[in-house]
Amino acid sequence: MKILLIAHLMPYPPRGGSTLRNFNLIKECAKNHEIHLLTFYQKTHLDNPADFQSNIEEMKKYCKVVKVFEIPTDGRKLAWYALLFFNLFSLTPYSAWKFHSRTMERSVRKYAAEHSFDLVEIGTIALANFAKLVPDLPRLMVHHNIESELLLRRSRNLKGILAKMYVALQGHKLRRFERKACSYFDHHTTVSERDKQTLQKMYPGTMVTVVPNGVDTNYFKPIDTQIDEDSLIFIGGMSWLPNLDAMIYLIRDIWHLIQAREPNTSMNLIGRMPSKEILKFSRSNPSFKTLGFVDDVRPYMAKTAVYVVPIRVGGGTRLKILDAMAMGKAIVSTTIGCEGIDVTDGKDIIIADKPADFAEKTVELLRNRKLREQLGRNARRTAEDVYSWEKIAPKLEQVYEELAGMRK
Repeated sequence: MKILLIAHLMPYPPRGGSTLRNFNLIKECAKNHEIHLLTFYQKTHLDNPADFQSNIEEMKKYCKVVKVFEIPTDGRKLAWYALLFFNLFSLTPYSAWKFHSRTMERSVRKYAAEHSFDLVEIGTIALANFAKLVPDLPRLMVHHNIESELLLRRSRNLKGILAKMYVALQGHKLRRFERKACSYFDHHTTVSERDKQTLQKMYPGTMVTVVPNGVDTNYFKPIDTQIDEDSLIFIGGMSWLPNLDAMIYLIRDIWHLIQAREPNTSMNLIGRMPSKEILKFSRSNPSFKTLGFVDDVRPYMAKTAVYVVPIRVGGGTRLKILDAMAMGKAIVSTTIGCEGIDVTDGKDIIIADKPADFAEKTVELLRNRKLREQLGRNARRTAEDVYSWEKIAPKLEQVYEELAGMRK
């Protein structure tokens, strides 16, 4: 099949979240289909022009065509603030405004006219309007989260009244935008059964297939190394609010409870752009280390005793948990942190939602090596049996087949 894929972020390098998912699904589906990729990129990821060009060449190993476009407001702080302000007077959510690009629009029309595509895949709800440019093609919408639900959850956890109101407004705008999008997409995919049910409950009659997140079980696998028995780790960029909120929650409400019971506990936080509050906390607490971005997280994960995921907001499924499961790590997570993943509390993960409970369960694992190892073995087995990309890609390909059949 010939597929036009429109993405909001360059899939390579696959540094986490949607890029990791998109890269691996493209890699697998390219074995059987011809993919033409039109994608935006973030200026913050353009550290080196030569590296960026090599990233494009890497994607060309799997895609027949790769065209990249700058996010119109990216890197322009004044334009970003202006966009936030003027969006107050629009019914369209900020996220859709952010990706409005005449250059991308022209390219979508051009490629649709020049090629006989079997379908168009839109990589996130913020890009939904681009589907209107190809009305004759079957249209697939990919939901990495139920984005309106994510925003409304975020608004409830914010402290500032203005921020709370603004994010809640965006959540309601996005919910309306999602409803309209559901009317002109032929099919949708979500990453979890819960997200599927949520989408269909909000928008009855929507055709939805679950295509779960996955993990490269050959890349992420147990490593035989010395374990630091008192160590914790969290991996995730702090520019993503659920990750930032998780670390703020940890340092404000949980860390002191852990250290009160296990004073020698250390923590490695890996991820770009830690906030000022996190950096200040790290400087005053030497056992809490902020390492920033690292090229390979596996050595850090391998020697860590417990992987903590104190996420309170979000949707979809957390790829960070799947990576940790594939490496056979013991994990303590909130319910929201492991939402949508086929895990069982006490079998292949530990779930705790209140600060005291989260700290208690974490300390229990730090003290109980046998329990950690048992949880890790079970987690690895679940990752292999359910979440390898090789087993997930056929589910997406089945959706492709159904959509392509609409043209016959």
